[in-house]
Amino acid sequence: SAHHPLGTCRMGSDPENSVVDRFGAVWGTENLHVVDGSVIPGPIEVNPQITIMSNALRIARHIGSTI
Repeated sequence: SAHHPLGTCRMGSDPENSVVDRFGAVWGTENLHVVDGSVIPGPIEVNPQITIMSNALRIARHIGSTI
């Protein structure tokens, strides 16, 4: 068995119940993004490695397009 800690910096559309927006930007803080497994809202049944890597790539591309 393995434990994958997820959800400690929950991603969401409302700063009242999430830490980061859909692009990993921390609410109320400029130029700070979270791109690890902590942005996934909660546990998933399978190993989240591919999901975490894909989401990090998606966020990195978004950050790159805004520079």
